[in-house]
Amino acid sequence: MKFLRLLAVTGIALFLFACNSGQNQLTVINSESFHEKQVRLDSTVQSRLLVDSMMPEQNPEVQDQPALSGKLDALAELADKVKQTKSDSLWSRLKTEWEGFRMKFAGKDGIFADQNQVANDSLARSKSKMLAQKWANLNKNLLQFSGEGMFGDAIEQLLYNSESPVLTDKFLKSIVFTHIFDQIFVNILASSSVEHYHTTGGAIKLIQETNYPESNKMTLTSKCSDVRYLDVFIRIPSWAVNPSVQLGNVKYVCHPGEYCQISRKWNDGDKIDVLLKN
Repeated sequence: MKFLRLLAVTGIALFLFACNSGQNQLTVINSESFHEKQVRLDSTVQSRLLVDSMMPEQNPEVQDQPALSGKLDALAELADKVKQTKSDSLWSRLKTEWEGFRMKFAGKDGIFADQNQVANDSLARSKSKMLAQKWANLNKNLLQFSGEGMFGDAIEQLLYNSESPVLTDKFLKSIVFTHIFDQIFVNILASSSVEHYHTTGGAIKLIQETNYPESNKMTLTSKCSDVRYLDVFIRIPSWAVNPSVQLGNVKYVCHPGEYCQISRKWNDGDKIDVLLKN
């Protein structure tokens, strides 16, 4: 177990180094989702989500969309090749094609459809939601695999900019927090909490509070009965301007589009203040 934890810590260190050492260098993170029972979402977040039972049915007419669905399938296939080969050149190609798709098709809301048509056409609504969910799953997989912040930006865009809900409760619970042993990633801006069972025993709860997009502030508070050492990584969105991450008088290094690392012994009631625009 100690050896595995050492490997995890080494991987995180390489991840942070890679964030500062070249955009085309692949670093594999492979963080894991928490069990959905360990994650809670605030009611303000749930109001932006689809109920799992209300997901659009698999309509053959919706599935047969070669222009966009096929492009997403091709990106997913390329992502699988990157995972298999760990190739920097394929990773660079994937990021280029991903960015081209995002710029051309996702738009500001990530829905991939003419909103006038969507408003008056039930088939267009189903197509739009299913394509958005396909895009969301691609970005979730890439975010957990690589720890690249831009994939989290894409998920937040779907959560907050869509005119109607396209993500489900189960999906968001699987990505808002992820972990590698006792390294916890705060991936998505959303009022929520996670109960983490520490490898040394006991539990620690992290509570994320924000009223984004109305404000650009977030707080992360710990709840625990004993002091627990954790590496916590908070994703700073790429649109952040002069962001700051602070616990009391201690300020942490943070940059837009990257994760801010907070490695410390957490006490009950410790509160991290994150300001995304100064």
